[in-house]
Formats: sequence, structure tokens, C-alpha cells
Amino acid sequence: MLRIKNYLKKNQVSLSRYINLCLYQKDQGVYQKKTIGKHFITAPEVSQLFGECVSIFFLLILKKHKIKNFCELGPGNGTLMKDIIRSIQKFIDYPLTISLYEKSDYYRNLQIRNLNNLKSEKIKLNFLSRFKLKRKPYFFICNEFFDALPINQFEKKDNRWFEKRVMFKNGFRLVDKLINVNFSKKFVNGDIIEESPLSNLYMKIICNHIKKYGGGLLVFDYGPFKKGNIDTLQALYRSKKCGIFDHPFESDITYHVNFEQMIRISNKYKLKSYGPISQRKFLFYHGINERFTKLSENAESSKITKNLEKQFERLTSPYGMGSLIKCLFISNDNIESSAFSI
Repeated sequence: MLRIKNYLKKNQVSLSRYINLCLYQKDQGVYQKKTIGKHFITAPEVSQLFGECVSIFFLLILKKHKIKNFCELGPGNGTLMKDIIRSIQKFIDYPLTISLYEKSDYYRNLQIRNLNNLKSEKIKLNFLSRFKLKRKPYFFICNEFFDALPINQFEKKDNRWFEKRVMFKNGFRLVDKLINVNFSKKFVNGDIIEESPLSNLYMKIICNHIKKYGGGLLVFDYGPFKKGNIDTLQALYRSKKCGIFDHPFESDITYHVNFEQMIRISNKYKLKSYGPISQRKFLFYHGINERFTKLSENAESSKITKNLEKQFERLTSPYGMGSLIKCLFISNDNIESSAFSI
């Protein structure tokens, strides 16, 4: 980190550059180390119920569109894809190719260890360090992927626009740089625009692929239905919120994703978007109640039953993940889904 501090004493960098260093810098970035599990837990790690509901959603689509390729971006421990494979392979009579795209060497090796035993004549696994796809239709899955990508912030002050940049002087700090850019006139002084160039790039690549070859994109991520012009940047250190400079290279940095921007990009490729809807609604419409009841009936002890109840509550609570996380599906095809149509 000393080399980075010395560099920032002399230079300002964009906010996205700082976040990228903190999260992905080789050997130092949070996602390159084993400490990430101390900061947060994702829905697939909470319970198998999440992955099973996602599987039901895809099985309903596969009845009509027999797509044989799945690709998950940022698979973490590989838990979600493990649950999807375990659930889906029981109901299909053709082979699936599963690709997992992961930038972190540590997590890619972990995914290989956790999933390699699922290889079979019906399941082929590809572990990707580069986002390179075959010219075939894919179902893309992004669970808390976009909120881990770096962003830039721009603020309107005194009817002028400033970019927030980072430098090091007695600690990391934000500085404002006047920029010669005029955003829409609808913005007022005090408004903040958050943009993620990398998120936009991934969305364009995925939407272009879907447009050419078919398939769809299923997204679960933190964010409101309509994003306001406010600062949503935050960091998590050992499951507690903190400032982005409080624990550099040790905390996870995240923000609220912009679902409207995702839809705007998909519209440019003339794709169909469904949602966003709350994670709670998605899970209820894809059988979490029924699956929870079945698992509870077969539980071997009251302790297991209580754990299932806690898992169910955490995934569906209107005061937590259930409402904070939204779900969006983008496709080249019309789909029939009660969850997205009501």
C-alpha cells in the first residue's frame, strides 16, 4: 500500500480508480484476499432456498427455450451455481455448459475446488479469468455483481459540475475537480450523479450477446426501483458500515446500482426487460414457501427447523434483503412469469 500512498501524494485519481485498487489490486485488493467473508454475506450463502428458487425460474423458461449455456459473473464461493446445478440437472435430459467468470485468482481456485466434483456427462464447467464467450445463447446470472464494480461521482455546486477524486495527504481524502461537462438541466445544486463505466461496459457486452444469440440476464442487486441523485457509496468492514477511507484495502466498497440505467442500455439493443421487482416477491413467486415447508417437515431436529426459519426470514424480510435487493430480468424473448407481470 505504501507505493500507492506515495503515488497519490503527487497525483489525484478518479474515485473509480481508487475503488478498483482497493478491491482488485493484485495481492492487496479485498477480493484478492481471504477476508471478504468477514464483511458481508450474500443470499446464496444464507440458504439453499435462494438458489432453488432461481432454479425454478430458469426451469420454467427452459420448458420453452432450451438454452444449454449458463454464465455467472462474480460467483464468489460458487454456492449459487452449485445449488442451481444440483436442482436443474434433475429435470433436464440434455447437457449444460456452465461458465463462471471470476477476476480474483483466490475465488476462482475456490470455485474450482467447490464445483469440480459436479462435473459429469450432463454438466461441463468452464472457469474463466477473461469474459470471453462462445457464439451461443447464454443465461447470464449476476448476484451482487454490479454493486462491486467501481463508480465515479459528480456533484453540482454553484451551478457547476465537480468530479470527486482521491488523493493522499495525511490520509486518503476526496477532492473536488471542476469539469467542463454539463449534465441534464433537470439537476439542481447538491445533486450527485453516480456512474459506473465498468457496469455500463458489462451491460453492453451482455446485451449485445443476447441480441445476437439469444438468452437472458438475471440480476439481483442492492438498489432502489428509482435511484435518486444522492451519495450511496459505502464501505463494509466486518459486517459494519464505515467510510471508504476508514479501512482502505481491508473493507468492501459498494453502492446502490442503477436499474433504470440497465434498462436504458437494454432498450438500445431492443431487448425486453422484466422488473425490477423485490427479491422477496421473486422468491415467493418461485416457491420459497413450499420449499421451506418441505425442508421443515423433513428436518431431523428443532435446531435445524429454527435455522431454516432464520434463513427464510433473512431472505424475505421486508426490512432487509427481501426489499433492499431487487431483481431484473432482460431477454430477447417474451417470457411468461407471474412474478414480473403483476
